[in-house]
Amino acid sequence: MNSIIDIAESLINGIKDDPGFSDIKFLKAYGVSDYEPCRGSVSAVVNIEDTERGKGYLSRLYDAQTYGDVYSAKLTVRVYAPDNISGESLTETALKIRRAVVNADSGGFIYKNKISPIKYENDTGAVYREVSFLIEYVLCEAAV
Repeated sequence: MNSIIDIAESLINGIKDDPGFSDIKFLKAYGVSDYEPCRGSVSAVVNIEDTERGKGYLSRLYDAQTYGDVYSAKLTVRVYAPDNISGESLTETALKIRRAVVNADSGGFIYKNKISPIKYENDTGAVYREVSFLIEYVLCEAAV
């Protein structure tokens, strides 16, 4: 069974251990009500949003007597930049993360991804770009 948290963990753990991302601090925001991006370094805040159950299901998913419901979710990675990072560097980092996550998706869960324009967050006083991934997955629900 694949839960969205298992999928997110697999995708993010697959890239955060890469030496090419050693200068980025990865923070998980799912399951946490409050988070603060790191000051003085690039931070990537990972969150799961908009999880919803699809209208259909797949029969004979694992064997002839089981079925699974199709779900979709949005996995977001907000890439925050410290004061000494330029907008161009923030864009390069966001592109690097998007490429790495798509490459780490050996299960084929991601069906769409995008990068937002640079935004300013009033609460933290930081600039960021959001890299989002639309994910589709199946949960085994019942035996028939």
